[in-house]
Amino acid sequence: MKKENRKQKDTAKKRERLKRLFTALFTLIIVLCAPMAALAAGNPTADSLWQTIAGLLSTWIPRLGGVVMLVGGIMFGLGFKNDDAEQKSRGIMTIVAGAIVMAIAMLVNTFFGL
Repeated sequence: MKKENRKQKDTAKKRERLKRLFTALFTLIIVLCAPMAALAAGNPTADSLWQTIAGLLSTWIPRLGGVVMLVGGIMFGLGFKNDDAEQKSRGIMTIVAGAIVMAIAMLVNTFFGL
């Protein structure tokens, strides 16, 4: 009975942390997108709005992929230090995921000529 209560408390804490994380990320996205509206207000054409959004995405998505790769490298290093096979594999998967995000962003830049 006590183990179940402890598991429920741990699960509730994890959910609360996830809610805070998503709230922080959502706030960050809004803060980053707010200048776009101000930039597009001067020239209300759809083409200028598209160029502004595409330019913003083409610079920030590869950076986000680089940050994900950095986090994966740290995870891998900590797994290597602790000799934890699962943490090493998660680190490598995170590095690969970051590389995929960067590659897709670069390909989009190549195809659309941004």
